[in-house]
Amino acid sequence: MDQRISTTCRQAVELCEKFCREQNNQLILLANQLGSLFTEGGHLLVAGNGPLQPVAQQLASQFSFRLGFDRPVLPAICLGSDPVLNGQMAAAGQFEQRLVRHYRALNTQQSLLLLLNDGSTAASLMSLRDEVIENEQAVVLISGDCQNDPLRSADVGICLDLATKVAPRQIELAQFVGHLLCELVEAELFGR
Repeated sequence: MDQRISTTCRQAVELCEKFCREQNNQLILLANQLGSLFTEGGHLLVAGNGPLQPVAQQLASQFSFRLGFDRPVLPAICLGSDPVLNGQMAAAGQFEQRLVRHYRALNTQQSLLLLLNDGSTAASLMSLRDEVIENEQAVVLISGDCQNDPLRSADVGICLDLATKVAPRQIELAQFVGHLLCELVEAELFGR
């Protein structure tokens, strides 16, 4: 096996094992919160930045459709995934407000916002986080570095730490975390 392939595989496995070991309780807590949220008719709102935006879209679709078996819809929406709205906001010079604008359009009374951040300063995610907190709704963060993430605040309930700044590893681990989270929620709600 090529050395680069072997090294990358080893890094990915080590990150997954470390995440599971260190974040187990937080992940279970989040899964329980989501189970309660869905049972009470609430919505999961997901938003990401940079390389984690496609992961946010995939995660929302897994909840809305399914992961491994047919089941009822679990309402999840990826904010910032409307290309027409994004284009209009960019043309008007208001691209940084696209997530907040999408959030306002949904007008959900009961929701949990799951932010995926690569650890960078993301003005659009900060604005969204602040508005959701102002509306007294829960915010959870999946970050490449929880300790130093600019989105981390006292009002962010849970921070799942990917513990890597390497973009490909962040993407892989965020997808893994999303799959685990969906599986846990499905098991809680549907016994599978």
